[in-house]
Parts: sequence; C-alpha cells; structure tokens
Amino acid sequence: MYRCVNCGTAIEELYRRYSPNVLKLLKCETCGLLADKYIEYDPVIILVDLILLKKRAYRHLLYNCDITPSWKLVIILWLIESFRNFLLCNNNKQYVQYWRLFQLNFDKHCSLYVILFNTAFALVTFVFTVVLFTKVRWYLYPNNSDKCSTTLLMKALVIGGSGKLLGLLEITWGHIFLTPHYLLILGYTLLCLLTAYSVITNNEKLESMMILGIGIVVYNCAYNFSLRILEILELV
Repeated sequence: MYRCVNCGTAIEELYRRYSPNVLKLLKCETCGLLADKYIEYDPVIILVDLILLKKRAYRHLLYNCDITPSWKLVIILWLIESFRNFLLCNNNKQYVQYWRLFQLNFDKHCSLYVILFNTAFALVTFVFTVVLFTKVRWYLYPNNSDKCSTTLLMKALVIGGSGKLLGLLEITWGHIFLTPHYLLILGYTLLCLLTAYSVITNNEKLESMMILGIGIVVYNCAYNFSLRILEILELV
C-alpha cells in the first residue's frame, strides 16, 4: 500500500503505465493533488528536499520506495559515531574535557573495539526505547489509524539518523571537537529524526519530541552503563 506524499492517505497505485516510456501519475482522491510527484523527479532534487526536511520527500522515501540496503546506512552511521567517540577518547586537549563529562571513565576504555561495542549497544537501546514507547502510545489509543509496522518505524529512525553523516565533514575538516559544529550536527540530526518519526506515526510534534527525547536520554545512559559494566568486570 502506497501513500500520498501530500496528505499521507493510503492509496493502491501511484501511476499507470501505458507503454515502457509513457506513464501517467494519478491524483489522490482525498487532496486532489498528484499522489507522488517525486516519481518523475531526479534523485538529486529528492535529496535536496530531504535535506530541507520536507515531509513529502520523507513520505516518498519511506512509503513509496523500496529501500532494501538500509542496513548499509546503519553500518555507516554506527562507524561514524564510533570513530568520533574514539577520537574524542584519545584527545587530551583542554577544550575536549567538556564532552568527556558525559561519559563515565572515558579515559580507561579507549579501545576501538570497546567503543564499537558501546556505540552499537547504545544505538540498539535507542531504537528499542523509541519503538517501545511508540507501541505504548498505540496501546493507549487503540483507535489510532496511523499505526505502522515495527520494520517501517525502525527504517524511519535510520533515515532520520542520516543527519549524522555530516560527521564525515566534521572529521575530515578536523573540527570534530569544536562545540558549535557538534551542536549544529546534533540539532540537524534531531530535526531529521523528528521529521521522519512524525511522518510515520503522524503524532503531534510535542509527542514526537518527548518520545525521541526519552530515547536520546536512554542512549546516553546505555553508553554509560556499558562502560560501568566493563569497569566492574575489570575489578573482578
């Protein structure tokens, strides 16, 4: 089942093909606009609209496109976040100490493999928390018609987390530890997550921000918890 990119109404087909080179885009019966104009758009234009956080582009990508290699994006985001934490752990400059306050015993666990594990554990915990609280909300409101599958919800979190790809520029330009740059990337990533999550769940912005905020808090707690477990194991 496809979705209209304008109003989000479920529709059975987006276009009709009359020949290999001729197709006609169909209009949505609810809003009267073309159900998915992005079918005829160049991928670059779609990418620009995604960067501009347009919900129509996110609906096209999440509902009307078959994104099979999304697991590759998961690995890329995991490696970027892990590499940043690894560089942060091994940097002794004074202005880096601010970010270390958010990690317990960061100096003792600067192994790349440990950081890869901790980051993966925190990311899985974040996704699990967001999915859990979303399911709880659907349980409290059983008449909600905007429920989606868990797979689609997880895909939305992955697509929304793609704002972390800006970390590649941060690493390349050597500005990885400057607070304004990191806050800019973090803020943009939160906006991407909020847009993708709102498109899938159709929640109000406040509800979406609360659920995602809880997920981010749990993410940080999970990272610190895994470091604490490692410390306890070393003491034993």
